[in-house]
Amino acid sequence: MRRALVLFVMVSAAAIARGNMVATNVANPAEQQDLQAAEAAVTVVTTEKAQGMDIGNARDRLDRMFEGLEAKYPRSAEVRDNYGHFLALTLRNPEALAKYREAEKLDGNNPEVCADLGIWLTSTDGNTRLGTDYMERAVALAPGNAYFHYYLGTSLYLFRHDLTTPQRPETAVVDQALSELRSASDIEPLDPQYARDYADTFYSIPVPRWPEALKAWQHYYEITPDKDFAAINLARVSLQMKDYAGARTYLTLVNGSAFLPLKQKLLDRASAETR
Repeated sequence: MRRALVLFVMVSAAAIARGNMVATNVANPAEQQDLQAAEAAVTVVTTEKAQGMDIGNARDRLDRMFEGLEAKYPRSAEVRDNYGHFLALTLRNPEALAKYREAEKLDGNNPEVCADLGIWLTSTDGNTRLGTDYMERAVALAPGNAYFHYYLGTSLYLFRHDLTTPQRPETAVVDQALSELRSASDIEPLDPQYARDYADTFYSIPVPRWPEALKAWQHYYEITPDKDFAAINLARVSLQMKDYAGARTYLTLVNGSAFLPLKQKLLDRASAETR
């Protein structure tokens, strides 16, 4: 269930992260400043919407703001892309797609445009194949963007059955998903969500890769404040590897009362296996 909600959460979270990305992608200082102001307003409206507030007046004001930016910068793919993002966040999906397509015509090699099309196609339209194609293009155009790798990896993992073909078996799709999730964590090694979701994926892949899983959970343990959860998973992976002494060692790190029943269950399993 947690992983099934990831795409929905990421689409909303992207509104908050876009301000910094706009600043790096727009060469015109005036346009950059205008877009940053618009994106700050979008972030406020997105937060108000999430809190259940009426955003009707603010939505109309932002529509007028973006329409003014379109007139001011008629050749700007970034303006159309960001307007499309706002339209998508306010659930005007046909209008959002139209803006993304306008942006693509203006600059088909813009990684933000490719990413937003990929996100829209996978999360809203249900076209997972075309959506992942766009996300792969975004990653190729901006290989240092951790968020693009993370979204692509998550999409590949969640929709692996839809993306499997005779020429591309499930194991190949999963391998790519793991590679993308690992890249996201490597690019931003202190981000606990990237680290946790990469590590968590190893539990449900067709061919177990427990040594890699152990390394991933060790990294998560190092950076997260949720040490008990990380230690429990280190013990679980150790049991899968038949390293019972290692499992017991990791379980000594678990101290929170919420995890004590599971800790005892894993200790009993480790003891039973060594008899």
